[in-house]
Amino acid sequence: MDPDVFCSGVYRITPSPGVSFDVYCDMETANGPWTVIQNRQNGEEEFFRPWNDYKNGFGNLLGNFWLGNDAIHYITLKPSVLRIELVSWLGDARHAQYSTFKVENEADNYRLTVSGFSGDVRYDGMNIHNGMAFSTYDRDNDVGRTKNCASVNQGGWWYKSCYDANLNGGVYVNGRDNFKSLVWDNFYPDVKYPHMMTTRMLVKRQPA
Repeated sequence: MDPDVFCSGVYRITPSPGVSFDVYCDMETANGPWTVIQNRQNGEEEFFRPWNDYKNGFGNLLGNFWLGNDAIHYITLKPSVLRIELVSWLGDARHAQYSTFKVENEADNYRLTVSGFSGDVRYDGMNIHNGMAFSTYDRDNDVGRTKNCASVNQGGWWYKSCYDANLNGGVYVNGRDNFKSLVWDNFYPDVKYPHMMTTRMLVKRQPA
């Protein structure tokens, strides 16, 4: 990314020789710049999608999107930090940050490494997903023996059996108790499956 660019927007990057793609670069969020890998601001984009859609990415970089697991893998070839921004339907804004974030290649089913939790959200919703492979309804890689978590929860994610976070859940709705929605467990201690109104996932290189 061009260090002389100071305006948020869509830019083309080359994270690895011969590999280039467009990303949305956020220059406003603290301690950036950040590359946005997921953005959900409303229900206009379908997130209950098959493996190849999550592999290649979908949506609009100026709206709701998943950047793509191949792209996220290449971005995280160098040591990276993950920031997750959450806003509930009650308007409460919180964030989680992880000092280590890495996604392996497709041969390893985009296996997740995430650790080093901080932030002002009360619960580390990504901890149980650390070390998990990515799953979609047509590619079940979770460790549950009796169900396909991606199919049941209508998303593509690093499910275990099944989740504490479901930020790609397919049901976008104002409410609670729907486990197929955008959920960060224990966002509110007394609410089961608390729904998020907006979510963003952002990545940057670890500080030198």
